[in-house]
Amino acid sequence: MNNIITLVTGAGSGIGEEIAKKFYEEGHFVYLLCHKNNQKRKLEKYFDKDRVTFFVGDLNNRRFIEKVGRKVRYVNNLVNNAGIANKDYFLNVKSKDLDKLININFKSYFLLSQIFAKKMVTNRIKGSITSISSQLGHMGAFNRTVYSAAKFALEGFTKCAAMDLGKYGIRVNTVAPTKTIVSEIERKKTKKRLDLIKKKIPLNKFSTTVEIAAIAYFLTTEAANSITGTSIISDGGWTSGK
Repeated sequence: MNNIITLVTGAGSGIGEEIAKKFYEEGHFVYLLCHKNNQKRKLEKYFDKDRVTFFVGDLNNRRFIEKVGRKVRYVNNLVNNAGIANKDYFLNVKSKDLDKLININFKSYFLLSQIFAKKMVTNRIKGSITSISSQLGHMGAFNRTVYSAAKFALEGFTKCAAMDLGKYGIRVNTVAPTKTIVSEIERKKTKKRLDLIKKKIPLNKFSTTVEIAAIAYFLTTEAANSITGTSIISDGGWTSGK
């Protein structure tokens, strides 16, 4: 075991759950932010209580974010992963949905990064901030105006934050997956749609949660010590061109 501390948001399911397990398996103490209590109960069966602390709450609520900031003294690594989707046609996007998605998919990333970057500086920790973005932070798509806007904002934030924090040895990056299968139920229920998407991917495969977790972990290791202000795009070649 080691003394490295990692905080993961959106740890209750999908990519976030796999990221949480990866860092735990590598010997880290993990702070895990989940949206619902049933997610926490599920994860409690996997993690040793001595190496995990859970926070359950809504990242749409700034008070919850501030509470986490007060309770956690410092971290070596922050992994921003929490997110929601919006698939509405641009002219149909509701203001309340715009606000909620921006709050969770971008503002929570910004605020938590700011909170924990300050703690890294105070404690002289050359830490890492990794955010899970999307290939839609690098290209557009139909009916994804809100989601893509948040991911483009995240990519811009990452480059600027990397420049501001570089003098402290703090690295800031994103991981940008293509469509990632998070459950076999999804594979069965949306088979026709998934088949259409796969045809656009040169490698003819989707990202997996295990792959994305491994990339997120890599970005915190010594092998990535010179990587900052950039995005690792795990899209099977989709954004390379038509």
